[in-house]
Amino acid sequence: MPQPHSHAILFEMLRSFTTLAHTLNLSKAVRVLGSTRQTVRRHIDILEDIRGEKLFKLQDRQYNLTEAGSQSLHEAEILLSRGEAWLTGRTKTVGGLALVRYDDEQKFSTYLQQHPVTRIWDDGPPLLQAGAQSWVDAKARLDHPAMERITPYINVFRKHEENWLCVHVGEKSSIARLLGPTWAKSAIGVVMTDDPIKSDADSFSVEIYNRVALEGGLRLDHIFVGMAREEGQAPQPIRYQRLLFGCYFPDGSPALANLTALTNKIDIAKLDLKNVGMTPEEDLMEFDI
Repeated sequence: MPQPHSHAILFEMLRSFTTLAHTLNLSKAVRVLGSTRQTVRRHIDILEDIRGEKLFKLQDRQYNLTEAGSQSLHEAEILLSRGEAWLTGRTKTVGGLALVRYDDEQKFSTYLQQHPVTRIWDDGPPLLQAGAQSWVDAKARLDHPAMERITPYINVFRKHEENWLCVHVGEKSSIARLLGPTWAKSAIGVVMTDDPIKSDADSFSVEIYNRVALEGGLRLDHIFVGMAREEGQAPQPIRYQRLLFGCYFPDGSPALANLTALTNKIDIAKLDLKNVGMTPEEDLMEFDI
């Protein structure tokens, strides 16, 4: 059995595991990590000993993931991402729910705070209230008549490997409102981490989408972000509330829908709303549908 102190090097072991899993070559993994062959091997041995299962199989000097290794890889990457975000102060919790801050290269921060879904009925935009009601009435099915009311306003994603592929952009959605239909529709067929408005926070967003889809429920976030509305333009402040809901395509396969209402009525701890910009009046989506 491994010594108790081995848990203190969890991050290093996870980095060795995920790097070797992606390269499947010990020499390449060592170069990427700036480590040694002995260290990487030791990290893998300790992980396998702790978990009681083999993560790799080695045949003719070629590494391949075992079934257990393949099943463990995504969770290991999430643990690394969460740990790094926590260490750098990008993620916290407020009332047990997520509070996130990411800085992009231009130093325009993205703030996100999760709120209880029940808050929609207290002070949520009518658009989000309609979305929640439609989701309930449709029993989470995208092809149900009850969803037709909000279909023009939602973006829909399908799981693609460990990412999310955009398959529908509503012509009245927030992204179409902000960037125009041509730019918005260019996101169709593109995974989330490579879409037209990709940012450093996308990896965290993928994790959020995974959780909502897995639980098959709803999630409410208040968000403040800087967004460049034209290529080469400096980011402009945008405030919005976002409702995510797990749902189903007509064939029963899982989907994830994003309904966003551009509104200046957001509540985010650690963000002085009096001293940050607002969504332009002409872009607001605080109307009934």
